[in-house]
Amino acid sequence: MGCTSGCFKCFLNILNTVYAFFGLLIIGIATMSLSQAPTAYIIYLYVIGVVLFASSIIGCCGICQESVCMTTTYGFILLTLLIVQLFGLFGNSFDEEYIKRFAVEDVDVKWKQEMVERGAMDKIQRTYECCGRNGPEDYVSIGRTTLPDSCYPDGKTNIPYFTTGCVNAAADEFLRFFSYANNSKWGSFAITALLCFCTFYLVQRFRKERRRYTYHY
Repeated sequence: MGCTSGCFKCFLNILNTVYAFFGLLIIGIATMSLSQAPTAYIIYLYVIGVVLFASSIIGCCGICQESVCMTTTYGFILLTLLIVQLFGLFGNSFDEEYIKRFAVEDVDVKWKQEMVERGAMDKIQRTYECCGRNGPEDYVSIGRTTLPDSCYPDGKTNIPYFTTGCVNAAADEFLRFFSYANNSKWGSFAITALLCFCTFYLVQRFRKERRRYTYHY
C-alpha cells in the first residue's frame, strides 16, 4: 500500500471515528428528549444518529481490514446519502406553512387531551415555554379558573406566566431547526462527496493489491 493510500486510510478513519461519536451523541440527545421534544423530531434524530454510527463502523472495519466488500458497501451508503442531499439542494424545499403544520400536530393532539385530562400539555409548555394552544386565554375558554404551573417559568406561580401560545412556539422552534439544517446543506454535501471519493479510491487500491497478491502467490 502506497503513501497516498495510507494517507487516505488515516483521513477516512479519523473522520469516521468523529462521525461515529457524533452519531452516538445524536442518539443520546434523542433519548434525553423522549419526554420533551415532539415525536417526529425524536424519530428524525434517531434515524440520523443510527445511520451515521452504523455507516461509520462499516467504513472503519472495511478500511482497517482492507476489505473490498465492506468498503464498497460503505461507499454505496455514502453515494446514497450524496444523492439524497443532492435532491435536497436542488429539489423543492419545504415551505414555512408546511413546516408549521408539521410542527403543531403534537400540540393539537395534546391540547385535545388537555381538555379532558389535566396536565396533558405540561411537557410541551415546559419545553417551548408557552401556555395554551394559542395563548393563556385558551384555559379560560375551557372553563379553567387558574393556569397550570407549567405555564410559569420553572413552575413559579408568583412570577409572570408565558404569554405565547404553544402552536406559535412549536412552529418557531421547528423553523429554527430547519433553517439551521438548510444552511448546513452545502457543507454536509461537500464532506460526504469527499468521503465518497476517498472511499471508492481505496476500493480500487484494495482491488489492485489483491490482484497483485494473487498474481505473485
